[in-house]
Amino acid sequence: MNKNNINTAVFIFNDVQTMDFAAPLEVFDQASFNVFTVAKISEPVKTSSGQKLIPSFNFANHPEIEILVIPGGRDFDQASDPDEVEWLRKTSKTSKFILTVCCGSIEYAKAGLLGNQAATTHHGYLDYLKKFQPNAKIVSGRKWVDSGKLISSGGLCSGIDASLYLISKINGMKEAERIAKWMEYPWAKDGKSNF
Repeated sequence: MNKNNINTAVFIFNDVQTMDFAAPLEVFDQASFNVFTVAKISEPVKTSSGQKLIPSFNFANHPEIEILVIPGGRDFDQASDPDEVEWLRKTSKTSKFILTVCCGSIEYAKAGLLGNQAATTHHGYLDYLKKFQPNAKIVSGRKWVDSGKLISSGGLCSGIDASLYLISKINGMKEAERIAKWMEYPWAKDGKSNF
């Protein structure tokens, strides 16, 4: 993996949580990764805050993905879109890393991808994650959990911490610290959460 220009795809969909997708997008952009959004089709999607986004690519035309970011945001009790599930399964197999933010780990679990890995999500939805993947080791009190290929993070701002952690894993601690300082963000390097 080239340490710069890493193809980093942020999956977006209707009702995607704004902070969940925007925070990692900004962090990875600061690392000079090649960041882009991908949606099922090339039509605008509406965020949880009502903003309309035009995806960079759709499922049929995106470049190779090295890092896949899966944000949360929608009602995860609703039935999953089969095309999205299939794309998540296919893309997760070929990506080097998957980073879930907040309830994005529930989307990952609903696609049958979590298995018995350790993972976390927003502290208010840990039981939901267990519901969708009973064999997983659900971890509380962490901003992120590293399961190797999968980096899952807690709610909202924890996506910043997890993104910085993944940058440190790829490009080294000094680069992650540089970005945190530039963003004036008090990065929890140890991953501990107060929730």
